[in-house]
Amino acid sequence: MNYNLLNNMINYIEDNLTEKIDYNKLAKIVGVSEYALQRIFIFMTNISISEYIRKRRLSSAFEELKMNDIKIIDIAIKYKYESSISFSRAFKQNFGITPSECKKSKANYKLFPIIKFNNRNYLCNEYNYEIKECEEIALYCYGVKAETKNDLLYRIRELYLKLISSDIHDRMNKVGMYGISFWNNNEYIYYIGSTKKFDNSEKIIIPRNKYAVFNVGARTQEKIVELEELIYSQWNNSTKYKILNGFEFELYKDEICYLYIPIEDKQK
Repeated sequence: MNYNLLNNMINYIEDNLTEKIDYNKLAKIVGVSEYALQRIFIFMTNISISEYIRKRRLSSAFEELKMNDIKIIDIAIKYKYESSISFSRAFKQNFGITPSECKKSKANYKLFPIIKFNNRNYLCNEYNYEIKECEEIALYCYGVKAETKNDLLYRIRELYLKLISSDIHDRMNKVGMYGISFWNNNEYIYYIGSTKKFDNSEKIIIPRNKYAVFNVGARTQEKIVELEELIYSQWNNSTKYKILNGFEFELYKDEICYLYIPIEDKQK
């Protein structure tokens, strides 16, 4: 299958979420019949094209309702719903809350990502996350450095084992433990720390910023790296927010890891 043609079709859909989408046009982009395209799409993604378009429109509408002071009827018409009633019904069915509740509440954001086809199986996972304004945080940390990401992951494991062998790891856990990643073209740096000062620790400042906060669930490095890769490859291309590259941090509470990604509005 020509993945470039399928991705061209996906780009066309994304550019026309607020317009009427002609399925015959999509088939021509891929170079197959409309019937064949429908079967190919369902086989590769486990959802229909119409369901994919519906989810992408609702995801875009969700973010706009959260970010802008826009009337529900205007957002309904923009994303091709005949009335605010039909839009509200579809919105609640998809997200579990009404558009008006979305505008007023602090409920978690939900996003269905843009599909990007490649030679790997694609899973259409919906992203659940919060948007938080965090004040500056002063942490006291122990760190490691590396020239490559793979080497950094190895050194992080070594650092954790070193702290676990002492009582510092347990003491940090009691007050809330953080993992902070910084990087540029030549160096990767990772710190483990907490708000409590320990012997020979280094003071690190997490800057005041807006963050997208994802619940990783498990605290394992494997799960954190897996979600991080999905955020940068899928979520980042599908949201109206822009990731500020250069750092991110993890917050560990009980057996849960929360990944904080610094962001700003793409309109800026």
